[in-house]
Amino acid sequence: MIIDCSNTLPEFQFQGSDEINPKNENYKKLFGPRWARLAGWTNDEFFNRIKTEPIDNVMKDVYTKLEADFSMDKFLKMLDDSNIVYHAIHNMDYGRDGSEAPADHDYVAQILQEYPNRFIGFAGFNPHKGTESLKVVRKALTEQGYKAVVIPPYEHGLKADDRKYYPLYALCDELEIPIWIHSSINYYKETSVFLDHPSNLEAPLMDFKNLKIIAGHGGWPWIPDMIAMLLKYENLYVDTSAFRPRYVAEPNSGWDMFMYYSNSLIQNKILFGSDWLTIGLPINEFITEVEEWPLKESIREKFYWKNANKVFKLGLENKQK
Repeated sequence: MIIDCSNTLPEFQFQGSDEINPKNENYKKLFGPRWARLAGWTNDEFFNRIKTEPIDNVMKDVYTKLEADFSMDKFLKMLDDSNIVYHAIHNMDYGRDGSEAPADHDYVAQILQEYPNRFIGFAGFNPHKGTESLKVVRKALTEQGYKAVVIPPYEHGLKADDRKYYPLYALCDELEIPIWIHSSINYYKETSVFLDHPSNLEAPLMDFKNLKIIAGHGGWPWIPDMIAMLLKYENLYVDTSAFRPRYVAEPNSGWDMFMYYSNSLIQNKILFGSDWLTIGLPINEFITEVEEWPLKESIREKFYWKNANKVFKLGLENKQK
């Protein structure tokens, strides 16, 4: 069985392209063809259309097809067929100012209630919205069934060690709740690529002794730094989500050290995370590629579910007895 700790719902992923900051149209061009493939288009079909049409118009057609193909019933069957026993819902709170209310957490709470023991809810925090956002997160964790928190520093324009995040870290430390933090490359042209460097996780890990952090997306392209952090800090974990598995296992792709130490020193720190909806690769194909990784079988089991089961306190070990 598998626990996917980095993902969302199809309806969140395949929303209108107007939701993406127009300053970052390169995101549409990066992920658009991936989602088009998931909708059954070829690369040629997608790129030929954006040569003559606005990309927003093309993406609307892609989203329409995806909405039909990824209804909740069909989505759940995909997960069942791939033995995904828990699937993350990252309920992000985006934005670089506090002008809007905190992101709604009630809708995902309804999903968690309707499909018990199926999803892991990650509450989204926005430091620019301060106490109001913190109240929403606390309610999500203590009343609405959420089991974790998620923050994307690049979306907030802040490093993970910024003191504006510290009230959240204190809350997670108090409640013993893990927090997933984007710790890899971002593609926003107006944002430093180093804003999400794994080293920015060090101060929170030092200041909050019980804080559990999941470094999302593996720390690439700073894998040696990520490994050093994992070796040093007991409560730091990592997933390799948002990267196609066959490239993670490809020599000279930058992941070599990660693959080497996964079979030894960081075997208890690695978590399965896919973001298969984002990269446009069906989950069954994603897992097929992961199966090619040179992991020992005992460690593969840790990677697939045992480590995450411990981090999120899911109690799945009882089902194995």
